Amino acid sequence: MIAQFLGWTGDFFSRLANSILGSLSRLFGYLFQKLFDLLKLLFQPIFILIGIIFYFIYKLAELVVTLLQLLLGIGKLFYSLVKGIFLTMAGFSFTPTDRNDGQWTSIFNNVAEGLQYFQLDVLAYVLIFIIWFTAGFAAIRILSSIKGGGD
Repeated sequence: MIAQFLGWTGDFFSRLANSILGSLSRLFGYLFQKLFDLLKLLFQPIFILIGIIFYFIYKLAELVVTLLQLLLGIGKLFYSLVKGIFLTMAGFSFTPTDRNDGQWTSIFNNVAEGLQYFQLDVLAYVLIFIIWFTAGFAAIRILSSIKGGGD
């Protein structure tokens, strides 16, 4: 009978401790969960603001890099144009040597090299064809307008 009483008392206190500790754990779990929810609610606008600031800095850096690439491409094109002009002027005082690929070949290659960055080198070849075709047509017109030996 003492064993039964002690077993019943042990079970009672065990269940009582389980009940009290379970209630306390649920209470503290609920309190901490509400505290975390409150902190998330309070800090969410701050985190959103920080995210917006970092996104703005990222987009600004992306814009700066794009502008630098554009300015570098324009600088390359301007350099090729100036180099072509100076080579053209130097070509006016050109004295041919034993091998001649044409006076304008190196100049045109420099201009085409500068236009290749913007993928306009094909357009340059088409324009050079139009220039040569027009020059040939003009030369034929001039020659056909001459009547006789200079009358």
